[in-house]
Amino acid sequence: MIFFKKTMIYLLCLLALIPLYFIVALILSYIPYNSSFTSEQEQPVLIQLHSNGVHTDILLPIANASYHWQSFLPSIPDGNKVVAFGWGDKGFYLNTPTWADLKFSTAFRACTGLSTTAMHVSYYAGPLKPSEHTVNVLISAEQYQLLCVYIKDSFQQNDGTLSLVTHDPRYYSGHFYDAKGNYSVFTSCNSWVNKGLKKSGLKTCLWTPFDWPLLNPYK
Repeated sequence: MIFFKKTMIYLLCLLALIPLYFIVALILSYIPYNSSFTSEQEQPVLIQLHSNGVHTDILLPIANASYHWQSFLPSIPDGNKVVAFGWGDKGFYLNTPTWADLKFSTAFRACTGLSTTAMHVSYYAGPLKPSEHTVNVLISAEQYQLLCVYIKDSFQQNDGTLSLVTHDPRYYSGHFYDAKGNYSVFTSCNSWVNKGLKKSGLKTCLWTPFDWPLLNPYK
């Protein structure tokens, strides 16, 4: 009986924390960061933020005067000019192609920070058309270089070699690589993008697990 009462108390506390989490997340999502950012006009580098409605990717030119991603990524397909980077839970990426495939064990590990992470790298023939889920951001060469450093540092590397992860190409295009860090409700795919924007001096919010605070400042 005592064990049952303690278990119920723990569950009730957990349920009470869920709305608190979303309230705090909303508040932090509305607090601006790098609010003095202005679009580069003289020699801009075009990057894009693209969301599928939940998860956000950062899209960069494969090659420009500031950096050539061919020197870092070993197998960029020919004919592409844009590379997209996303960071996320490895179990979600590889084992959950649809929400119907989601397992409790995968969700539990992702929420609690027990799972490993992966970088998803995909490619496009050119920039995407701006839309509700895709925004253009014009940044300086210095800001772009900072963003590149942040993204490269998110990959696990062994003497400069990336760790390629095997995946089912029916569900995801591009490549997966082992990444640094652990996924949790506090370190999500969108908070990874947010951190990169903050470090690069780009307009964003204090912290967010959502996609809209990342895109809305550029609409």
